[in-house]
Amino acid sequence: MQHIYDPDFQNKDLAAKTTAAFDKLADAFKTMQWANQKENGFSPLQQKLVFFIAYHGPSENTVSNLVEEFQVTKATISDCVKTLEQRRLLTKVLNYKDNRRFHITLTEKGKEVVAQLTEPATPIYKALETESSEDLKLLYTSLFSILSTLNKENTVTLSRSCQDCKAYRSDGINHAFCMQLRTQLHPENRRIDCPKHQPK
Repeated sequence: MQHIYDPDFQNKDLAAKTTAAFDKLADAFKTMQWANQKENGFSPLQQKLVFFIAYHGPSENTVSNLVEEFQVTKATISDCVKTLEQRRLLTKVLNYKDNRRFHITLTEKGKEVVAQLTEPATPIYKALETESSEDLKLLYTSLFSILSTLNKENTVTLSRSCQDCKAYRSDGINHAFCMQLRTQLHPENRRIDCPKHQPK
């Protein structure tokens, strides 16, 4: 059986070589996240959780949505939230219509900590900044297409992307329009996390 870790297969098959490159990037993300843990005491999931909560609203910051977003179990998210609550970084806000429901938000201390945290992906961002604008457009367009395919197969979760937004119109080729933003969307303008997202 051919395998992406086989150099001979990689060097004969561009898809295999590209997959191996993604695997290297995944390793880089893990390395940077664990380095940050040594520096600030946050596990990789805790880091991603506080960053996500900092930049998303109440409807996204529920336990059920966080489970879907990070593709982990409810127990894992609950334990993570409990730990961050004990560190007084997060707090639960009850739904005034139903006290059994709540969303999670940062405390003032949590906001201060997030402002001081180093984003683990910064080295990759800086590397991408050195690429030409045209190369970045092509890269993002390809990544969006790959993520959309994996999302349809339930391999990754894209809860707020253009692909599953009722405001998104596309001819399936290169012409797309956002009814919410009232603007044409070039391939590189399509979003994977849009604050204006309207679920279908």
